[in-house]
Amino acid sequence: MSDARTRAEVKAAAGGPRGASAARAAGATGATGAGGTNAGGATSGPAAGAAAPRDRWAMVRRVWPFAAMALALALWWPAGFHGRADWMHLALVQAVGGVAPVSGGELFLGALVASAVVSALVSSPWPKFGIAAGLTAIAWTLTDGDVTFADGERVVLAALAAVGMLLGLAVGARATRGAVSVAAFLALVSGLSPATWSRGLLLAVAVALPFWVATADRVAPTILGVVRVVVTWLAAVVLSISLWTGFGALQVGALADPAAAAPVVGRTFVDHVREQGLQIVRTAPQIYTGWIWVAVALAIAFVVAATTLKRRRSTSS
Repeated sequence: MSDARTRAEVKAAAGGPRGASAARAAGATGATGAGGTNAGGATSGPAAGAAAPRDRWAMVRRVWPFAAMALALALWWPAGFHGRADWMHLALVQAVGGVAPVSGGELFLGALVASAVVSALVSSPWPKFGIAAGLTAIAWTLTDGDVTFADGERVVLAALAAVGMLLGLAVGARATRGAVSVAAFLALVSGLSPATWSRGLLLAVAVALPFWVATADRVAPTILGVVRVVVTWLAAVVLSISLWTGFGALQVGALADPAAAAPVVGRTFVDHVREQGLQIVRTAPQIYTGWIWVAVALAIAFVVAATTLKRRRSTSS
């Protein structure tokens, strides 16, 4: 029994009814401590309600690394190669005398995008490298028997896949540094990927995502974030189409001699950007005009959701 309660009981014995009331008050104070903690250590009141969400978020943080790796395994092939080859195969097209040269560009971009998605999801360096490299090697092994290479082509195409994978890991590592960075990454993936999945919804999410951090005093940064997303997507589209054109300028079997093929690809790439870049910038958005209203609706939803979360946090604190 605490000293305060003992003194209150002594006063109760000496002071009659008024002393008894003081004793009961002291007992109640001893039973429930500050912050809603009772004598048994249990938390009650607002503190208990605030502890439950914290526990849930702690559990999510513990589970997320494993869920992210599973998601990365599932998204690697669709992100980079869906529609270009059979499941878990690479985009290598057979031609007379070897592999179609355009496959070099599709292989490079597909490996880049697929590995970038893995890198954006998985934060630990070695797991992300293991997933990207392992899946690239498995897909290469499965694809190797589907085509007949010209002499020297196999090594060059494997090098393109490896370089694309490493570049994708570097690109994806910087993707999750804020809502605008995530949005720009989604725009980059949409513009670079040679896969055939529809880009409309992904682009709508990318354009709307900067509004997640929008406030009344952050109008200009939000608009600049949207502009960054659109410019990133347009640049990625121009780059991917021009690179595809550069590899398409090669003759079948030319990839076997990378020293002679690289200048042709580079020169054609630069010429296409200079001659057709503005035309691509003007025509590419027309394909997705129907998704503008989806982007507007998502932007409103993001603003409402972010405002609601901020109010809940301020109330709970």
